Amino acid sequence: MSKRYYLTTPIYYVNAAPHIGHAYTTIAADAIRRCKRMQGYEAILTTGTDEHGQKVERAAKATGKSPQEFTDLISAEFRRQWETLGLAVDRFKRTSDPSHHKVVQDLFLRCQKNGYIEKGSYTGQYCVYDELYVNEAGPGDPCPDCGRPTETVTEENYFFKLSAFRDRLLELYAKEPNFIRPESRRNEVLAFVERGLSDLSISRTTIKWCIPVP
Repeated sequence: MSKRYYLTTPIYYVNAAPHIGHAYTTIAADAIRRCKRMQGYEAILTTGTDEHGQKVERAAKATGKSPQEFTDLISAEFRRQWETLGLAVDRFKRTSDPSHHKVVQDLFLRCQKNGYIEKGSYTGQYCVYDELYVNEAGPGDPCPDCGRPTETVTEENYFFKLSAFRDRLLELYAKEPNFIRPESRRNEVLAFVERGLSDLSISRTTIKWCIPVP
C-alpha cells in the first residue's frame, strides 16, 4: 500500500469572487501535492467553499439573489479559476452540500453526547465581516482584525467547551514537537493555549442561511 499524504487549503469564503490571495494558497497546495506524488505518496488535495453566515446573506441580498443562487455562482467561479490555472484538485467540497450538513450534524450530536456542547448566552460586540465575537469591545468599537464597526448582539447559543482541551493540547505539543510547524508558529500557538482557552459559540439565532442544529 502506498504512503498517504492529505492536505487542504482553507475553505474559501464566498461573499465575493476569488482573488489572487486564493490563487496563491491553492497554487502552493497544488505544488506540494505534485511533489508528494513524485515521492511516491498517494497525495490528496481538498479545497472548497465556506458558504454560510450573515455576511453571505447580506452579500446575496445586495445582488438581488437568494443565498443559494449567490453561492452557486461564486462557488462555480472558484472551480473555473482552478481549472484555468491547471490546478489538480482531488476534492472540492461546499458547506452547502447535503453530505456536509450530515457530517456536521453528526459531529455536533457526538460532541453533545460526550459533554462538550452546552447552551449558554452571550451579550457583546460582534464583527459580521470576520464572524468574530470581540469581548473587549464596546458598542460601535472597531473590530481589532478588520477595523469595521462591531454590532451589539444578544443571543442564546450552543457553546463548544474548548476550555476543556487546554491541558490535553499542551501535552500533545510537548509529546509531538513537530505537530505544529514552523517553530515560530508553534511558539505562537503554545503561548495562546497556555493563556487559557475560551468556550466557543458554535450556533447563531439571528441568521437563516446556515446548517440547522440537529
